[in-house]
Amino acid sequence: MSLTQNFKQNTYLGYLALVRIAVGYHFMTAAWPKLTGSFVDGHLLPEDLVKTVAKDPFAWHRAFIQAFVIPHAVFFSHLIAFGEMAIGISFVVGCLVRVSGIFSAFHNFNILLAIAWANGGAQLGLNRTYIVLGVVFALSGAGRSLGLDGLLKRRFPGTWLL
Repeated sequence: MSLTQNFKQNTYLGYLALVRIAVGYHFMTAAWPKLTGSFVDGHLLPEDLVKTVAKDPFAWHRAFIQAFVIPHAVFFSHLIAFGEMAIGISFVVGCLVRVSGIFSAFHNFNILLAIAWANGGAQLGLNRTYIVLGVVFALSGAGRSLGLDGLLKRRFPGTWLL
């Protein structure tokens, strides 16, 4: 399928693909400084969480952050940095976008509760927007237009992942 045919279909996946690529680029630009800087050392994450965890709206999530995430900060720092990069690459190239959309929504929901809720402002709105977009990407199969999922869907038509 050519580039112009992506926008002549009966669906809006071509336009949604542009949003998917922009969100993927944002994930990659957010992850790169974490991967190349001192975030993966495990010192910055607990500092951020200790400042905001008291304002977490759910007691079960607050308890999880305090009892499990903060003591294992190095592991979660790596998980966050590499996870954001993986989601970004998946969105940009359009490969396994349904799976990445689910992980994106889950990741941003945890950021919303642990950090953005306490800080408010633009951080709160951005995470809400990315939660909705992650769900939309997962439900619509946004990688099938301008992405590798479209090629893989023709090769494996029966799979739900694409």
